[in-house]
Amino acid sequence: MIKTGATDFFFVDKNRATLAIEGEDKIDFLQAITTNNIEKVSEEGIIYTAILSPQGKYLFDFFVFSLGNKELFIDIHQSRAVAVKKFLEFYKLNSDVTIFDKACQVVLSSVQQETCSFADPRANILGWRCYDFKEKFANERRGFEEFEINRIKSLIPETGIELIPEKSYILELNFEKIKGVDFKKGCYIGQEVTARMKHKAKLKNKLYCGRIPTNPENKEDKKIYFNGKVVGEIYSISNNYCLIKIKEDFKEEKLTVFGQPLTLVD
Repeated sequence: MIKTGATDFFFVDKNRATLAIEGEDKIDFLQAITTNNIEKVSEEGIIYTAILSPQGKYLFDFFVFSLGNKELFIDIHQSRAVAVKKFLEFYKLNSDVTIFDKACQVVLSSVQQETCSFADPRANILGWRCYDFKEKFANERRGFEEFEINRIKSLIPETGIELIPEKSYILELNFEKIKGVDFKKGCYIGQEVTARMKHKAKLKNKLYCGRIPTNPENKEDKKIYFNGKVVGEIYSISNNYCLIKIKEDFKEEKLTVFGQPLTLVD
């Protein structure tokens, strides 16, 4: 067995859903609408990618993986599965593409499993994404908190938390560094806005890992302050570590959140 990362973890991610795509045009179809180069799935096995609105704002993020030439599979947060299926059905037009649900357990593990497994393309420390189509794994669950801390420290945004449909810009949320966008591929929905942000503008907001002294019980006010001015917002929190998005001009200042000092973690 092959291990990536130092932390031991193993759990079924029950927040995931799986779709399958068949048909002669499946690669070209996804290539035209997603941010990453889907043509590389045959050699890399798994690709992390997104679909944007025409205005360049985030709509969906998911993994695309392949077990051969017949099907492509989409591993997506279950809260977005119905919506992405409707979106794909709308955009397929006359393409030779069939999209359907696929029963599959998604297991996140620090050790490669005997089922089909792919190293998480976003960061090595996130281990393996293992796909169990027979759904035989027991409810063994260990190391989830450690996995979450690794995710936060690696600046990996999560669907519905950092990644908000029709609101988020993926370059502000570290997508280039976690290999979720390819600037060398052809056009896709929202490509013009994303390319402009990459080449012609300095990002005003960026994702950082922060640390707070205590994990507060009251998390209603998620605003980050500098001298009483709102300069950002806090998102995921685990064991005092947090993912934050702040204005770049204030990253060196003394920040507070939940009435506590906020320290950026390198």
